[in-house]
Amino acid sequence: MNIVDLAFLVLATLTAVRGYRRGLLGLVFELGGGFSGLIAGVALGPRIADAVTDSAGLTGVMISLLTVFVLLTVGQTLGYIVGQRFAGAAHKVKLGKLNQGLGALGGVVLAALTFWLIGSLVASSSMRPVNRALSGSIILQALDDSLPPPPNVLGYFSQYLNTSGFPQVFAGLPRPIGPPVDLPNQRTARRAIDAAAPSTVRVTVPACGGTQLGSGWIASDGVVVTNAHVVAGGAEVTVQSQADETVSATVVRFDPDSDVAVLRLAEGISAPPLRLETAAFERGQPGATLGYPGDGNGRLDADPAAIQDRYDARGKDIYGRNDVTREVYELRSQVTQGESGGPFVLPNGRVAGVVFAAST
Repeated sequence: MNIVDLAFLVLATLTAVRGYRRGLLGLVFELGGGFSGLIAGVALGPRIADAVTDSAGLTGVMISLLTVFVLLTVGQTLGYIVGQRFAGAAHKVKLGKLNQGLGALGGVVLAALTFWLIGSLVASSSMRPVNRALSGSIILQALDDSLPPPPNVLGYFSQYLNTSGFPQVFAGLPRPIGPPVDLPNQRTARRAIDAAAPSTVRVTVPACGGTQLGSGWIASDGVVVTNAHVVAGGAEVTVQSQADETVSATVVRFDPDSDVAVLRLAEGISAPPLRLETAAFERGQPGATLGYPGDGNGRLDADPAAIQDRYDARGKDIYGRNDVTREVYELRSQVTQGESGGPFVLPNGRVAGVVFAAST
């Protein structure tokens, strides 16, 4: 049990006491109004921010959060006014203790739902200390395991709060990270790096408001595999090899669910294609991750890596709209923004996976 669990227990106690005093009918309208305001704010916040500012950074996030707070307050106030009338009616028909007891229970239920929704939203942001606390919460994890995926309306808002440059892997709370696995020794990692470095490329896409930077790898002559979120929304794609060969490319396959895109190069690159390993691997499998960090210096980054876990991740597509399930490897490695689309390579030089996100 951590500080998040303690915060929930305090919140649940307060709402239970308030529910007992107000009765079920009064509480349902008051907190139900606030809950409705929360959902409305989540749906409208990003759209209002987009309408009043060109910034997708802190300014847009603050406008979105302010919208949520205002609509939540308005909804709760209206619910309180309506609830006053129904609470009086319940008193007249002498529901008494039953109404109070159900009010206390209803307070706990509504507190749990609100806590779960807010936790799901914040967990998709880039606030690492908060995310670690949320993923370590026993109560929130139990709620997330028991409840269905959060409403799709939360997906877009979560993507809006996420400034890490990576897509939303989990719908709701992130899966707790297991104990670390041993990284491969330098000799083993070097075999994977040397085999894949010439065939790992940088992907550049001019997009609205700037340039999207990512990575990819040569899968066959004239064909590059990268992430869908790297090339989403861009009409012009440029691929650059480690040997400084730069060619234009066209997106020929685009899957927003699996977050994979296939590019056709306008002309070939003098680097050998990498072979895809289709076998599944378990915890401890060594290898390396390769990619080009988004700092703009064009330097290839390669780090030792090892599979820490393998599971099906229930998340959202790259737009944060639709529910998807991806089979993913959880790796212990160093990955930064810009390395999306780069390969996870085995010591035999084969690609076992494509980097598409990083833990916060």
